Amino acid sequence: MMNEEEYLNRKLGRNNPFSVPEGYFEQLTDQIMSKLPEEKSQNDQTPGNSKPEKTAIIRRLRPWLYAAACICVGVFIAAIAFNNDNEKVRKQMQIATAEQESVESYYSDNYVEEEADYAMVDNQDIYAYLLAEM
Repeated sequence: MMNEEEYLNRKLGRNNPFSVPEGYFEQLTDQIMSKLPEEKSQNDQTPGNSKPEKTAIIRRLRPWLYAAACICVGVFIAAIAFNNDNEKVRKQMQIATAEQESVESYYSDNYVEEEADYAMVDNQDIYAYLLAEM
């Protein structure tokens, strides 16, 4: 990079090859102003064109549209959050109900009677075991 810069400086020198014509900046403002379209003031209106320009409807409604979009997004997020909470509660209720049914079935009288029948133990045998342990 430095070699290229040194080469260009040796070849061309350090003089700026660009120049501005004389009086350019003095005439620049006038040239630009002459190319701009002229403004119409309210007093210059023709009789047939007496209505002031109306702003576009969308420009007047834009803040309301932004507010409505924000509200829609908020309702959507709340609905998703509420739905997720309902699913969690529903799953917890199902688990609790299943656990309660499991406990109830474990301690039900039918279960004890089935076990006693399987072990071929009647009431007299149970009383005998209990008296023997005393």
